[in-house]
Amino acid sequence: MTLQLLSTFTGIVFLMAIIPGPNVLLVLATALSRNRLMALSNVMGVALGFIGHALISALGLSLLIAKSSAAFAVLQWAGIVYLLWLGFSNIKSGLNLHSVAVSVNDKVNNNPANGLVSNFFKGFLTNCLNPKIVLFYLSIFPQFVNPETALSDSLLLGAIHATVVSSWFIVIILLSQVCKRFLTNLKNARRLNFLSGSIFFAFSAMLAIDRV
Repeated sequence: MTLQLLSTFTGIVFLMAIIPGPNVLLVLATALSRNRLMALSNVMGVALGFIGHALISALGLSLLIAKSSAAFAVLQWAGIVYLLWLGFSNIKSGLNLHSVAVSVNDKVNNNPANGLVSNFFKGFLTNCLNPKIVLFYLSIFPQFVNPETALSDSLLLGAIHATVVSSWFIVIILLSQVCKRFLTNLKNARRLNFLSGSIFFAFSAMLAIDRV
């Protein structure tokens, strides 16, 4: 696996991490309503979810590669199309965006008292049941996997994904009040959507060029 592919993958997963979604809102709400330790428990659950996604994807890709190399190629091109869709949907969301402050406040107000284990599984399930993450591992993930080393590549990429997201979430936990003001500000959230959408378009073009 080349350094360029690893850098591209890292950039994509970081973009997906910083855009406000279920995982981000869960960790931010827990940090605001409980404490940093409980929020870190969320993060550990989310990180394990990425490893689970990667393992399932590796097993599925290995089976697909064994059955049909052509089907694997089609899946790779589907990932490029999905990146285009992510870019379009983020820009569209930026045009129609409403503040996510309500979502954060609802989670803060409705967050019951629970322990480390409960928060760990809450993070794990929020990640595993996130449709965007599932689609990512079904479509974009195969772009970066070498058919000859599908399992090892998948686990490496899953570990990178978990590390990148966990690092960003730790920043959110440490600066929870600042992050809340930034992420729930309509103008900032809109700019973030426009920027991420444009970069997703660029990543899609880069991967398409590599496939040609």
